[in-house]
Amino acid sequence: MKNIIHIQSNDMTISKADDWIILEEDCDSLEPHQILPMRAWLARVERGDNAPTAVWIDVDDDPMELKGDIDKLSFICVFFADFKDGRGYSTAYLLRKRLNYQGDLRAFGDVLRDQLSLMRQCGFDSFAIKEGKDPHDAAKGIKGLSVTYSGSVSQPNPLYKRVRR
Repeated sequence: MKNIIHIQSNDMTISKADDWIILEEDCDSLEPHQILPMRAWLARVERGDNAPTAVWIDVDDDPMELKGDIDKLSFICVFFADFKDGRGYSTAYLLRKRLNYQGDLRAFGDVLRDQLSLMRQCGFDSFAIKEGKDPHDAAKGIKGLSVTYSGSVSQPNPLYKRVRR
């Protein structure tokens, strides 16, 4: 993947590329750092085949189908087909809050600077910025608003619980 912004313990790193490769469908022999589509990954698990620890979730996939197997995953990517489609935010929130997913969660696809602050609030750790966009410029979008009003994955307490009067 290219144009990666990664956040770990509030430290941000930017890299031009990493070793992860998104696969469009299952294949006979998997190499390290290959990411299967969720449907193909679930089929492998159901058959008892060797399944990698990385999966990507498409916009129409239901992340709740990973419920019994979420602990087998260390890396999940969520695809954003269009910046106007908000289903990826819900997917991230479900993974973090309902399934208690603790591994790396990456947004990829049509990922732009203006989305990063909200994506971070929903639980994303890393972002593959859309090709043709500068990841250093996009990283400025992570700061977003200085104060958020509602609770989120990154800040569970809403503002009224954080302010002393």
